[in-house]
Amino acid sequence: MKKQENKTVGAAQNREIAVVPTIDVVVFPHMVVPLLVLDSKIIAGIQQAMREDKKVLMLATKMSPNNYDDEGEPISIEDLFAVGTVGEIIRLMELSDGGIKILVQGVQKALVHHVTPTDDALMATIELIAATNEDCNAEKRDYYVKNICTSVAKLPANNTLFSPDFTSIVYQIESPQKVSDFVLSHLNLPVNQAQELLEKESITQVLDAILHHLERLVASTEIEEKIRTSTRDSINKSQREYYLREQLRAIQKELGDDSDSDIEDFENKGTALQFTDEARTEFNRQISRLKKTSSDSLEATVMRNHIEWLLGMPWGTTTKDNNDITVAKKILDEGHFGLHEVKERILDYLSIKYLKNDCASPILCLAGPPGVGKTSLGKSIAQAMGRTFARIAVGGVHDEAEVRGHRRTYVGALPGRFVQAIKKAGSLNPVLLIDEIDKIGSSHKGDPSAALLEALDPEQNKAFYDNYLGVHFDFSKVLFITTANDLSTIPGPLRDRMEVIQLSGYTKEEKLEIAKRHLTPNIVVDSGLGHTDIAFSKDVIEELITGYTREAGVRGLSKLFQKLCAKYARHYIENKKGISFTKRNLVDHLGPRRIIDTLRLGTHKVGITNGLAWTPYGGEVLQMEALLMPGTGKLILTGQLGEVMKESARAAVSYARSHAKEFNIDAKMFSEYDLHLHAPAGGIPKDGPSAGITLLSSIFSVYTGRPVNSDYAMTGELNLQGNVMPIGGVKEKLLAAKQHGFSRVIFPKQNEKDVKGIGALPEGIKILFVEDVQEVLSYVLLPKP
Repeated sequence: MKKQENKTVGAAQNREIAVVPTIDVVVFPHMVVPLLVLDSKIIAGIQQAMREDKKVLMLATKMSPNNYDDEGEPISIEDLFAVGTVGEIIRLMELSDGGIKILVQGVQKALVHHVTPTDDALMATIELIAATNEDCNAEKRDYYVKNICTSVAKLPANNTLFSPDFTSIVYQIESPQKVSDFVLSHLNLPVNQAQELLEKESITQVLDAILHHLERLVASTEIEEKIRTSTRDSINKSQREYYLREQLRAIQKELGDDSDSDIEDFENKGTALQFTDEARTEFNRQISRLKKTSSDSLEATVMRNHIEWLLGMPWGTTTKDNNDITVAKKILDEGHFGLHEVKERILDYLSIKYLKNDCASPILCLAGPPGVGKTSLGKSIAQAMGRTFARIAVGGVHDEAEVRGHRRTYVGALPGRFVQAIKKAGSLNPVLLIDEIDKIGSSHKGDPSAALLEALDPEQNKAFYDNYLGVHFDFSKVLFITTANDLSTIPGPLRDRMEVIQLSGYTKEEKLEIAKRHLTPNIVVDSGLGHTDIAFSKDVIEELITGYTREAGVRGLSKLFQKLCAKYARHYIENKKGISFTKRNLVDHLGPRRIIDTLRLGTHKVGITNGLAWTPYGGEVLQMEALLMPGTGKLILTGQLGEVMKESARAAVSYARSHAKEFNIDAKMFSEYDLHLHAPAGGIPKDGPSAGITLLSSIFSVYTGRPVNSDYAMTGELNLQGNVMPIGGVKEKLLAAKQHGFSRVIFPKQNEKDVKGIGALPEGIKILFVEDVQEVLSYVLLPKP
């Protein structure tokens, strides 16, 4: 026990008094507290006090109530505070277990000089501390009383510390000391804080501490009330939502839209489907999650959509292939005229399928100019095989998620286009047409062409993973057909996975047959003229082909027929009769001829040679012009020529200079004259090596002054030894020569096999195969006039 110093004490002398330690309470003057006493020495001291003046000293202990020894072991003197309160015993009650219970009222504070344990009791020598109000006049008293009452009034009415008449009693007490003692008797303070207040010398300090504690109590109470109110409002809101949700569920049940019944429907549908093991596990997991999720939450909507997609996939559903080769061939021939190579490939596959049902499906790439029927051919193939058909347009797609699907964490997420197409087709073995695969893009969102590698690889597409479905899906039974105009824009790894079938443009005769068999009958019906006598003669169709269109396909020709049908329909409505279309009156309905043969020259000219070029849209005739002018031997190239074509021109000039003597060309011509090579239609980029012999013919023509035979058109790559190298696009170039009316065409000798593979050649054209440029020049260079 530490002795308290510098205490204001009264005049009373020291005296001995029995000590009653209190464990969890500090007794203030005027406070009435009940105490339970079990220690025999303490009980002896209390009994001695009852025989004398009933006064005891109540000293608080520094021990925590949780650490107090219930076995009766005495409390150490060092655990007692040095300031306590002398109290008077009001009542004493003996208990059956030997202990006593007393009711004590605090009387006055006392300072303990020392505590003396005896054999019979615990005694202390004390000095009473007189109460003083010297530092608190009536004005201060009123201030403290007013603020204390104000703080107490802010407490909730149902608080357990202060009674309703507390404020009225406080206002009636005049002594500040008694005010503090009365308020302290109502506060529930921790032992350490209460002991500090008991030991304070100044009544002002005590009242300040009391007011500060009340203000903290008010603030704490307000926070608790705010939390309690918020919690109550939240509970009320939850109860309201629950009530409304139950009502909504009851209404939905009456309408047959109960979510529980939806889950049952999902489960029934899932039981009937032939899920894979992985898909069955994922389906059951999503159903289990959906049962535990509120039907009104966003998460439930996401799970429902996912489950519906799983249920919508054609698990285990396939169509039976048509193994009758004769019927398949008939269907293909009825749908499309020509296109023999692709038809043969499909019939070959059906033959293998007939012998081995689980054979790998080919991945075909139909490459060719626009309008030759690549897309419509896919539908005919599906019809011939007896399979369902779906089309996937990937032109302009630049997001990998369009192929692999979006992750379900995104709002509006959907499976990839392949999974969507399979669901639309309704079977595991449809014909999927991937249209415009050469126009697929890429961006920061990924490279879709890289994602296509998995789908179009027979070794990988057995377990294609879609990010949205979350399970692997089997694409191995799907017949993939892709279409493209330009193979050069397709990445190499993707092109390597496909079997490329080149679809060349149509000849005039093929276009005529297509128009008769397919275009005009369908367009007449679509225009609502099936009941009329509208007709297109052979002369009219040929005039449309040669005079109004110049294309590899028949798309432009189809638009002309549509326009003529529209003219016929208007005339029929206005005049109650139709129009008889002839070759001569086409000008009245379509305007003057759009195609005028400006390339064929009436006379042979020096320096002008007709070349043949290939484009993604078909073959074209490309004239090359050469001109000499005084200068320093410079080579001028114009007409928006590409790097490869410029190199061909330089190689041709080098060959001409090295063989100048053979053609009696003066060497000064190469140093005193500039050579200008030009390709007309300068707004169109031109490139490629196949114009080598064309450039060389123009160069030799201008240096020798010999005109070029305008009946010839030519194509072929040139090397410095004068060899004519093979080129591509043979059929397209032949068709371009035919369309422009050339009678002779020069091709490299090594392309002879390609010409034979075309089949029926255009009528009226003689093909000359050459190995050396000397042969070319002997054909096209005419004698000087």
